[in-house]
Amino acid sequence: MLTIIIADAELETIPAEMRDDYSIRKIAGERKKKVDAIILDSNYMHSAIDRYFPGESNRRGRPDIIHIFLLVAMDSILNRTGNLRVRIHTRNDLVIDISPDTRLPRAYNRFIGLFEKLFAEGKIAADGKTLLQVQKGTLNSAIESHDERVLAMAPDAPIKPIDSLISGSGDMTVIIGGFSEGNYRSNIDKFEKASIFNEELTIWSVGMEVITQYERVLRENPQ
Repeated sequence: MLTIIIADAELETIPAEMRDDYSIRKIAGERKKKVDAIILDSNYMHSAIDRYFPGESNRRGRPDIIHIFLLVAMDSILNRTGNLRVRIHTRNDLVIDISPDTRLPRAYNRFIGLFEKLFAEGKIAADGKTLLQVQKGTLNSAIESHDERVLAMAPDAPIKPIDSLISGSGDMTVIIGGFSEGNYRSNIDKFEKASIFNEELTIWSVGMEVITQYERVLRENPQ
């Protein structure tokens, strides 16, 4: 089983510091939602983020990159064969568990609406089955078993070929940063760290490389 944890994901509702901002309140009003119930999105709130968090507007408020990663991961062969688990750890220490049966909306605005509902209600269920669930938790708490191998993908770590990093079919957890630039906010020093390319890659590119290599290993080492 491969578990991918997206760590320090830039996925959050509007921070308290920004809730009285005119442009943010206007967006909330147009969507007929409370200000604290909408997701921070730099695609529409770039200038407002810069006003309250100078220098963070390129990193903070990036639900779009989480959406793309999840579409890629949940549609993978590895997930469809029951060999992938995905968990999202956010910058505010929330942990989102995602059922392998979850089929996320491809339309971005529907994805945003779904996760706003998740943050408001705590879980999303259908036909008696919980598909998404969120609770408080750190990156360490998101790792289910500390007996299995844990690998953190980090842009400043030594570069290693992906097939040398994932060469066995045993259970492992791979941590990928859920941000578009910079490094982890959480401490990952105790984990094995590696990079797979000499430039920063998108989280979905890293995720797909990891998933594809694990699929390859499973095919070559059927259990």
